[in-house]
Amino acid sequence: MSASTSPPRAASVGDLGVGGGAGLTGGLFGVGGGLVLVPYLVLVRHWPQKQAQATSLVAVAMSAVAGAATYAVFGSVAWLAFPFILVGGLAGAVIGSAVVRRLQPWALQLGFSVVIVLTAIKVALTPVADDAVAQVPDLNGWLVLGYLGAGVAMGVLSALLGIGGGLVLVPILVTLFGYTPHLAAGTSLAVMVLIALTGAARQTKPGYTLWRRGVVLGAASAVGAFLGARIALVLPMQVLVWLFAVLLAVVAVRMFLSGWQGRVSARQAEVSP
Repeated sequence: MSASTSPPRAASVGDLGVGGGAGLTGGLFGVGGGLVLVPYLVLVRHWPQKQAQATSLVAVAMSAVAGAATYAVFGSVAWLAFPFILVGGLAGAVIGSAVVRRLQPWALQLGFSVVIVLTAIKVALTPVADDAVAQVPDLNGWLVLGYLGAGVAMGVLSALLGIGGGLVLVPILVTLFGYTPHLAAGTSLAVMVLIALTGAARQTKPGYTLWRRGVVLGAASAVGAFLGARIALVLPMQVLVWLFAVLLAVVAVRMFLSGWQGRVSARQAEVSP
């Protein structure tokens, strides 16, 4: 059996700890825990990349359930917006999967690292009052189109870059739709459940999704997501916004370095005999 298809080793205590940390991050900010899980599984546990990405979606879905449920108890999920963002996200994932085959991954990473940096600046400069109330505006035609567009952006960028959709959706909801950080995070996690499960299911037939391993990671992630959501609900909202901006900046730097390394490797491959 080749290295690319060999099954990952059994779960360890470290896996549970990292799974819990991934869930904590997801619960705090409404993003996918794959930002933490995939690099750990590939670089530390030496899982094949595709198995790491697909299996992490199982854990992401489980942590998203726990996080979304916690936010929902406090009225911080925009259920009116949920179906439109979800439809857009599923459509965007299909579009992104088709586009990614035609573009250089390193070019996408370099380009979108700049977009994420600009987003981080915009988020950091967005004032949020601690007494802001989580209110969802009444639906109208333009708002429905906006939610569909936000979902498409979420799905496309997730498929193109392999990043959590919440990293795209949360800043859109906060900066363009006026959501509080809590409402944006709760809504993002609710949408993420079905999108992550759909992605995991699509990767099952090729053998990339290891459901048992994903459930073990997901159990730890769910506990972390619950704690993360509870912490987020008591943190000052402006502090939460600044912390999210820092997370965006870190992801942008990592994406830029990865893209630059890919660009250098591609250029070397072109000139090599």
